[in-house]
Amino acid sequence: MIAKLTGILDRIYEDAVLIDVMGVAYRVLVSKRTLHQLPELNAPLVLWTETVMRNEQPHLCGFLDEQEVDWFRILTQVQGVGAKVALSILSSLTATEIGDAIINQKSNILSRADGVGPKLASRIVLELKGKKDLPIIFGISVKDVSASIPSSREIDDAVSALMNLGYNRNDAETAVSKAAQKMAPPIMLETLVRLSLQEFQARYG
Repeated sequence: MIAKLTGILDRIYEDAVLIDVMGVAYRVLVSKRTLHQLPELNAPLVLWTETVMRNEQPHLCGFLDEQEVDWFRILTQVQGVGAKVALSILSSLTATEIGDAIINQKSNILSRADGVGPKLASRIVLELKGKKDLPIIFGISVKDVSASIPSSREIDDAVSALMNLGYNRNDAETAVSKAAQKMAPPIMLETLVRLSLQEFQARYG
């Protein structure tokens, strides 16, 4: 598998580049963000690459940053996210923005990318938020992701606490859900209950 190409930028296409590596030219698909950061023609170019299948043919996807190719690999593991969609996401969002969307469950951020509707954006967040092998990239680790999302037990305990205070289950679940989305790590049950009560105060005054 080709992991990196070091050569000369020979041509630039709408969605790809041609890189000459010691007389062998490789056509590499790239994101729009990468296109905007390319050097001038005939200048040295280093691309981190990932081989993907499109129309039953192998294609190379290239990235200027090794951490971007890490995100590409992660995104294409999600059901419904192929190379085209992953490149679209990396064209519209920085790696930091993608990480923020996953950590804070902001699927609407991912929806900014062409070809990513609300349903697919939600699936990406859902599948990646607790991914065990999520590598440390841009200062984001699986520990950070897990810490920012309350566990089902914490959610259930917070709902039970509110019900013990006299709130009905539906209202309690709504308040806890809203509070959980606003929390930053570390997640503590006491804090989750307190913020949920604040949601009631904001709603009913």
